Amino acid sequence: MPLRRLFLVLLLALLTAPIETWAAPRDPKDYSTAPRLDLLAVWVRDVDKTAAFLNDVLGWRRHPLQFGVKEDSEVFGGMKLAWVDANGIWLELVQPTTEGPGMKFLREKGDGSVVELDFFVDDFDKSVGLLKAKGIQPMGMDGKPMKEGGLLREWVIVDGKRVEGAERLAYLPVEAARGTSIMLGWEFPSGAVIRRDKTWSEKERTPRSTPRTDYVTVASADLENTAAVYTRVLNLKRLSATVGIRRDWMGVAEDTQAWIKSPSKLWVNLVSPTGKAADRILKDSRLGDGAIVEIAAEVPNIDAFYDAMLGKGIVMTAGDATPLPSGSKAVTSPTGDRYCYFPLDRSEGMRIMIFERSNGPLGALRRRDELAAM
Repeated sequence: MPLRRLFLVLLLALLTAPIETWAAPRDPKDYSTAPRLDLLAVWVRDVDKTAAFLNDVLGWRRHPLQFGVKEDSEVFGGMKLAWVDANGIWLELVQPTTEGPGMKFLREKGDGSVVELDFFVDDFDKSVGLLKAKGIQPMGMDGKPMKEGGLLREWVIVDGKRVEGAERLAYLPVEAARGTSIMLGWEFPSGAVIRRDKTWSEKERTPRSTPRTDYVTVASADLENTAAVYTRVLNLKRLSATVGIRRDWMGVAEDTQAWIKSPSKLWVNLVSPTGKAADRILKDSRLGDGAIVEIAAEVPNIDAFYDAMLGKGIVMTAGDATPLPSGSKAVTSPTGDRYCYFPLDRSEGMRIMIFERSNGPLGALRRRDELAAM
């Protein structure tokens, strides 16, 4: 074959190859930056109602940007979305508007369910290539192989006009993620995430005096294998042996937990429920193995917080419908950390734990942060 013709054949093959194939790195161990946990996706029946609760009760402000997924999206289905700054992490409230995976999630998990850990990467094709090099086939949101390189066409309202945006998304297969919906994403310059960060100043964001989101809890039937998803697949850091807050309603002891740290401010708290609670959580159709069970936010004075909520007609609990100990405004863990929960019927279905850390020698959160700083 003449050299010129050979060159053209090779060039054509390169240009027509799927981008995630030819852009994969040669060295699968070359991972310059770990994915950043940017947001938690919360499926809701009414975006406006849930955002109003978060703002009015917790002081977490809604970003003014209006955006959504196009109604004719075959993979995702139409969606109306909103950003809420939860002082430590973004919440992406997702209201499905047409049939699709989003509507299916809402029916299965229920209003207010945190259904996704959404990580963002600097190089989408490289990250996809790394997953494949580890034997993991990235999927679309519908659980099927990615289409169009994971392209999601969305819309945003800019200067009163609806314009198109886009992002690329890849999901870990449910089996590889051990039941948790984990997404890797990358935004085009026109995408909603980039517009979000460029169009809101620090002064407009949620005041740092509000409850600060510190971690999200993921239930696991096998703590070590679930932790390996974050360390071996996502290249995140697992904190060496330390304890967490005991939560009796969930059947979680101080030492049946693991802490995962991403480059963002939010921790992932892996927990292994035991006893009757394990059956209730790990076998529940709305929760299950790998379920994102709760969001935990810190306050400086939990007694004052309890009183403030009571003034709003909200009686905090020890977890779901479990009442707090008589005469107490919070549960005290053996580590000295104290916590209480919003009743689900007052928090639009979102399970939110409020805690006050102990500064004593056994304090779980204090010890965690000291160990992470070493």
